[in-house]
Amino acid sequence: MTKLRVGVIFGGKSAEHEVSLQSAKNIVDAIDKEKFDV
Repeated sequence: MTKLRVGVIFGGKSAEHEVSLQSAKNIVDAIDKEKFDV
């Protein structure tokens, strides 16, 4: 089965930078690696 390649965009210059980093980590950790290439 071919995996779908996805990207997670995060960071940026704002007061919420650290929140963005943690959110991105949580998303990447939750993605099914059997179905998706991150």
